[in-house]
Order: sequence, then C-alpha cells, then structure tokens
Amino acid sequence: MKSFIKELRNHRLKTHLLIRSWLQPKLGAVGIRYRLPAKIRLANRWAGKHPKRTFACVAGSLLFLLAGNIALDMAKANRTDRFGELNELNEPAVSTITHMEPLFDGFRTIQANKDIHRQTLLELAGKGQALRKELDSLIAIPKKTKVDSMRIVRSYGQLERIVNSLKNNDNDEN
Repeated sequence: MKSFIKELRNHRLKTHLLIRSWLQPKLGAVGIRYRLPAKIRLANRWAGKHPKRTFACVAGSLLFLLAGNIALDMAKANRTDRFGELNELNEPAVSTITHMEPLFDGFRTIQANKDIHRQTLLELAGKGQALRKELDSLIAIPKKTKVDSMRIVRSYGQLERIVNSLKNNDNDEN
C-alpha cells in the first residue's frame, strides 16, 4: 500500500512539473507584457500602508459576490419556463421519488439474481459433496469391475468440473 501511495505521489509530482514547465514560459510572457510583478509589488506596498482599506475592499468584494450569487439563485428558482409551469428546481419532492422507482426495481432484480446465483452455488456444492462421497465409496471397493472403473472416471470428471466452476465463481466475486 505504501509503495502504491509513493507511486501516486511520484506521478502527481511528474504531472505537476510537466504542467509547470509548459505554463511557465506562457505566463512569464504575459507577466512581462503587462508588467505584473511591478504592479503586484505596488499593490502589496499600498495594502501594507492601508490595512483597513484593504480589508474593507476585500470584505466588500466578497459580500457583493455572495449577494449577487444569492440573487441569481433566487431569480433562477422563481423563473418559470415558457409554458408557465414551474421549473425543475421547484418540483415537489414526491416527483423525484417516483423517478427513483426504476432504480429500486433494478436493485431488487440484482438482489433476486444474487439470491438465485447463491442458491445455485449451494446446490452445486452439495452435488460435489455427494459425488465425492460416491467416489470415495467406489475407490474403497477392493475388486473393481469395468463398470466401477468407468463410474469412477465419469464421477471424477464431474467432480473436477464442479470444483473448477466453484473456483471460477469465487474468483468472480472477489
């Protein structure tokens, strides 16, 4: 886990360095063209001399943005569409619940399929255990006939297929 995190950090660092190496010349050219470093130094000097004004300007700007955002949200919520009906934001919660019913039906179908799959696996395991007991009893016979040998080979093949099927299902679930 630690090596995975370390690898993620290395990839993130490489990506950051790539983006920075690509952006730095472009942003440097913009900064030189508009003389941004000099303007930033002047603005910082002015902010250092006038801390109350700086705070008032920043707080006022943020308050203006907050009020504007709230006003836009309220305007969107109160707006009606061209047919005079309320838009999607003002739909009652009941209609959103009715849209969820197909999702729940799909979930129920998945659960039913899982139960069927689990039941099939249990039946397969039971059949495998019965075959193993039959195989053990056939192998324990001291003098086997040709029919007994054929049943042993056939039962062993069936048991092998069941075991492989169960192993594949275990791997699919993980």
